[in-house]
Amino acid sequence: LHMADHPPPAATVMAEMMTNFKPIGSHTQHICEATDILYADPAMDPVDGQSGDVNYPYGDIKVLLTVGEYLPSNGYMLVGVPDGMGAMLKDDSTVRIVFQSESYGPMYYESYPFIVNPDGASFTGSHVMYVDYDRDSLAEFMSNGRSAEGMVKDAGNLIESVYNLKGNLVEQRSEDGCTTHPHYSNTDPEGCGMWENIMNTGTPTDADWLMQSLCSAHLEEKHQWGEGIGVEDDLFITNEEWTRYVTGSNYTGIPAHVIDIATKASYAAGVFTLGGFEKIVEVNCGHPDYVCFSPSGYNGAFSVDGTSEAARKNAMGKRPDGTDYVFPQNVCPARLYIGKKGYNAKGEPATDFLSRNGLAYGHLYGFATNQAGAAYDASNSDSGRDGWHKTEGRANGDTVSGAFYPIDWQWDGEVKTFMHDGSWSFQHKPDSTDSTIEFWNPYGNDGTGGKKTEHNSPDPYGGARFMQTSTAGYFGIYDFAGIDLSSGFPEKIPSTYTNLQGEVDITAQIELGGKGMKANGEPQLTNSDTYSVADDGTISDSAKVTFEDIDGFEWLASSDNANGYVVIQEDSGNDFGERTFISKVEIGTPLTYYFIAMSGGDDNTRMKNYVAVPAGSAGSPNTHEFSGVIDLSGMLAKDSSGNYMASAGDGQSKRAAEAMVPIDEKIIAMGLQAHSINKGVISALRGDRGGQIYAYCPSPDVRYGTRRRLTQKSRLTTNELAHKAHKLSAEELQLGEAEDKLDEVAFLTRKN
Repeated sequence: LHMADHPPPAATVMAEMMTNFKPIGSHTQHICEATDILYADPAMDPVDGQSGDVNYPYGDIKVLLTVGEYLPSNGYMLVGVPDGMGAMLKDDSTVRIVFQSESYGPMYYESYPFIVNPDGASFTGSHVMYVDYDRDSLAEFMSNGRSAEGMVKDAGNLIESVYNLKGNLVEQRSEDGCTTHPHYSNTDPEGCGMWENIMNTGTPTDADWLMQSLCSAHLEEKHQWGEGIGVEDDLFITNEEWTRYVTGSNYTGIPAHVIDIATKASYAAGVFTLGGFEKIVEVNCGHPDYVCFSPSGYNGAFSVDGTSEAARKNAMGKRPDGTDYVFPQNVCPARLYIGKKGYNAKGEPATDFLSRNGLAYGHLYGFATNQAGAAYDASNSDSGRDGWHKTEGRANGDTVSGAFYPIDWQWDGEVKTFMHDGSWSFQHKPDSTDSTIEFWNPYGNDGTGGKKTEHNSPDPYGGARFMQTSTAGYFGIYDFAGIDLSSGFPEKIPSTYTNLQGEVDITAQIELGGKGMKANGEPQLTNSDTYSVADDGTISDSAKVTFEDIDGFEWLASSDNANGYVVIQEDSGNDFGERTFISKVEIGTPLTYYFIAMSGGDDNTRMKNYVAVPAGSAGSPNTHEFSGVIDLSGMLAKDSSGNYMASAGDGQSKRAAEAMVPIDEKIIAMGLQAHSINKGVISALRGDRGGQIYAYCPSPDVRYGTRRRLTQKSRLTTNELAHKAHKLSAEELQLGEAEDKLDEVAFLTRKN
């Protein structure tokens, strides 16, 4: 209760605490499910606080933590909704899982504030938390029926001090409208304009500042790519994703935030621009004096009038080619940042945290091309990045040649208005010697209707490449193996993009394994992000055949496949439950997507019956979203002598161990956001909204490419086959059933 200045009535709080306020890891019931409970086998009824069908088709899932749980030793409560996450060995007997809440402060379900810095400045909105688990217990977790409670050693807030873009400790917000050392995401460059003159969010109830929508994140360990290669400290890099500003105001934008895990200090970083980000990950560029990061995200999602803001920018000067700017949201390519270690924003030698990690002085690059058919052509709707990916027949293995070029902007440590930010520079021509080359934006330099560069993930084997997804539903690999940093920052970096999945029909590539039924009796082969039934019974169903809004995404190494695996998490608003999949990465061959689980949706049966975990916390039926993935296997893998292969303080050993574990022996952590869970104990103690973090162990079917036996009702079998083959004869159906029986025998034999 000390966390809030205006607590709810004591009787209400105590009632919730006595029944549903439980220690971290004590809940074993699942929010997610294998299929809508109407089609559970054996049959079951929806019960608040209880699981649905947990007979997942392609692996086992257990609960690591649930939002609303607390640490008994000090009362620290976990805040939702879970999003970006990472993990490391705190010491040789402890695995630390770090995760953050994607919270929106006074806009929706304002979370309790956390206090930082000597003068007690406070933040609402997103929190960054850690939970420490006993390593030995976690290694055995998937092989026993115990809850996670007994292996929890500690938990708390990962941020205890906050530094702003100028490198000063953030102070309490001044009542007169100006603060000497502000959180610049909420002010103008002078620290003024608070609150209503800058922010269009409502004023925080109990906090000075809003840490708005920390979305995805990544944990990077010192020298994870090799001796001297990579960052110099263990860090957790997160970012504010979007916000709401007053149109016409002198807002600065929103930065990345880099947390020094050892000191629990968070530093605002301006080197990636201030356009807001979805996720920023370290990639290996192979040079001890430099670091490389792939930033991804909106590039200006500020809820302002884009036409008016572009007019302000053009009044200051047009593009170098004399054309008008458009507002930069989503007008950006895949990006690569190169930073020089040991230099500050002025290019001077320095040893502070951001400088020594290459996050104060560097250049931001964007992928550009003039390849015919891929480069934007106003007369061709199938051009530009988005158009190219949704061209009919777009196949795995299709490539685009180009290069990463530096933008004509560099962070210099000076806080200015967003009108001066580098987010606008992706509308400039990158090559002064060839005007046909443009940044590979969704629809050229003027197209404002493109999709967002969403999650990205580094090559877990340490190659100079990363995967990039889009909310349009496509993803692929950017390979920049030709990078040469021997002479400093390059003028361009030759690169090739390889498409793995276009924005094309994936229904024939999905394996549901006998689960994944929607409440309307259709299989989760399509995405129903818009579904309704009119008064006259007319059904409207978007039933999209592509991926929709790929959000969570991580590339995992494994010993059984040269290019590893990916976990894919949609954020589409699927009315019957959001989907998550796992797939083996193959180049030149269509990927197979194995259905892991589903959750939420306002037409989902459990949601409509107000089922939640913790019990009593269900609000109105609403969408959920799987978000965040961690490969825990490197920290848990043992050699033939039974000794752990990875050591604390050695990030490279963790990466190497991950690559030595086959996919069906891994423990993978994955997060779930449950937006409908916003009442009960979570509301009473201001924990925002609910969710869980799971441990997932893929089945051998994912590795070997075999199908699980179909345990669903015959209705599922018929519908799934119908979607894949469109029309089958009775004889073909009988052959399919016979094949399923043989698959079942093979599966059980292999497992035994």
